[in-house]
Amino acid sequence: MNKEAQGITLVTEYFYPEEASTAQLLTSLATDLQGEFDVSVLTGQPNYHPGDETESLPAREQHEGVSIERLPATRLDKDTLPFRVVNWITFTLLVFWRLVRTRDSDDVVLVLSNPPLLPLAAWAAKRICGISYGYLIYDMYPDFPVALGMISADSIVARWWEKVMRMVYRDADRIVVLGASMKRRLTSKMDDDPAFSRDKVEVIPNWEDDDLIKPMPKSKNSFAQEEGLTDSFMLLYSGNIGRFHELRTAIDAIKLLEEKGRDDIELVIIGEGARKADHRRYVEQQDIQNVRFLPFQPMERLPETLTACDASLVGIIPEVEGMCVSSKLYSALAAGRPILAVVGEDDEVGRVVRQHECGAHVRPGDAEKTAETLAKWAENPSLSEELGEHARSSFEAHYTRTHAVEAYRSLFDQMHAGS
Repeated sequence: MNKEAQGITLVTEYFYPEEASTAQLLTSLATDLQGEFDVSVLTGQPNYHPGDETESLPAREQHEGVSIERLPATRLDKDTLPFRVVNWITFTLLVFWRLVRTRDSDDVVLVLSNPPLLPLAAWAAKRICGISYGYLIYDMYPDFPVALGMISADSIVARWWEKVMRMVYRDADRIVVLGASMKRRLTSKMDDDPAFSRDKVEVIPNWEDDDLIKPMPKSKNSFAQEEGLTDSFMLLYSGNIGRFHELRTAIDAIKLLEEKGRDDIELVIIGEGARKADHRRYVEQQDIQNVRFLPFQPMERLPETLTACDASLVGIIPEVEGMCVSSKLYSALAAGRPILAVVGEDDEVGRVVRQHECGAHVRPGDAEKTAETLAKWAENPSLSEELGEHARSSFEAHYTRTHAVEAYRSLFDQMHAGS
């Protein structure tokens, strides 16, 4: 069978035309692989941003040659945990039904870790009809909710979930993780299982579109001009403001700088999420003047918003170290700005920043060092420019869309060959 006839099914909760980072990444991967493989997608109806649940897209359509099937899972309020779990369950059950009923035995399936129950659909389908599946881990479960204090490690739910995930890991034909820290955590977890092969775990980092995001001087950036960001040294956080994103250290650093009379350095936070209201309330209570919150911006403005700054913030709480890799790393590298990595010691973001000398690694909670770093960068434009050039160079060498597509092409070839 030639490669053009080989089938790939991507299973993801979010896909085109949604603007969540997962949707953007999987859409670009699917369209780039289409033509060499016969790519199809099982996904849901839009439900990422408020108001999406009132809109419905066609159940079946084509996007740049990719066949999309949107399953009619529930779209309850995802910011309410019980409702979100109902959404997870209905989507997972529908995916399982479609995999068992319609997947060609020669197809391979790539299933994501989000929603958390989704890999069970692929695992059960393999047991019943022998499909081959790869498991792409964006977040590790139940490790993630345990680390966030959402469930206890000793609870029945966590223990059952751990046993189920070990079956998913053991039976997957391939497992893709986003960084070396994730691979270490997974292989360490599975060390006591003789049926688990380390060789099937591959590191394929996420990526950014190098044609979309390119370095741009602030003086020529219309978004920076519109928002009055050209006269100060601006640290940017752009994206989801979730429970595991670390922003407090940078906020406290701005407060320290203000107390020292430094009003020329500010933090701008663009986006929405579960912790936005808490951070905004804290800023108001502390009377911090140089922290600004801006709403989620349309995707077409991304090339401007990501380059409207002098430095980029990537913050992850240390409790989830080795369980995920922030996708903000790649867009920050592409933007060609110094990266302030507020992460744990062994976090992938910190490793990349240190290895490629493209910013600074600060431990969460160290507001003093963060303030010193920002002041140093603000006072030394040539240093900031050099760090930014290192960021873009490392991006072009390792983290472009082309690098990722080549890695996944090789992965799917191996899966089809059964090797």
